[in-house]
Amino acid sequence: MNEVAPIVFLGNLPSLVKKAADQLASATTAAEVLAARDMASVAYDAAKKAGRLAKAKQARDEVIVRTAHAQADALEIEAEAKRLFADEYDAAQERGEIRKHGERRVSGSETVGLSDFPDLSAKAIHESRLIRNAEKADPGIVRRTLDERLANGEEPTRAALKRAIQPETKREPIVADDALWLWGRLRDFERQGYFSKDPSTLLNGMTDPMRADVRRLLPRVLLFLERMEKQK
Repeated sequence: MNEVAPIVFLGNLPSLVKKAADQLASATTAAEVLAARDMASVAYDAAKKAGRLAKAKQARDEVIVRTAHAQADALEIEAEAKRLFADEYDAAQERGEIRKHGERRVSGSETVGLSDFPDLSAKAIHESRLIRNAEKADPGIVRRTLDERLANGEEPTRAALKRAIQPETKREPIVADDALWLWGRLRDFERQGYFSKDPSTLLNGMTDPMRADVRRLLPRVLLFLERMEKQK
């Protein structure tokens, strides 16, 4: 009895996925590619919901596996639509058909902008390019990522795919406090123009105890800097 709802919901998934695939296969314009992307998104959301419902209802493993595969197929179609759109968008930019802020020149002063595609934003364009670039650098990475998730019994999600295709960013090494302090003091000499200042003027502006400290510390500072200069 608990499996009735997931199975009924699952029955609609193949047709949704097929409709998205057919739309993408027949798409000849950027708008049609976006429409196929949106249909794939609907199929993905439906499969995701069906999968969660199946798990909540403790449905058979077969039902859960089928929903996961449908979800993966829908996500692959969505990703392919994004890839194609990224190519079309960038090609239009190269042809000078897209102005700044996403406006597209049609003829004369007539323009088509991002407002003509309600879901089209800078973020959407960026995500499309990420997928396009990832597939260009490593063909088949989208399908492999989804298949690996399925093989491991993991849900094929947009978040998992994004992690797989996201270019690695090099983190700056953590700098020790004392190294940071020393670097800052040396930079201060440069920033404050001390290399061009007259040492005698600086010394004459100090009190006797201050001058005594300078004379006491200066040989040690020079020795330290000489040692540092020898380091590679």
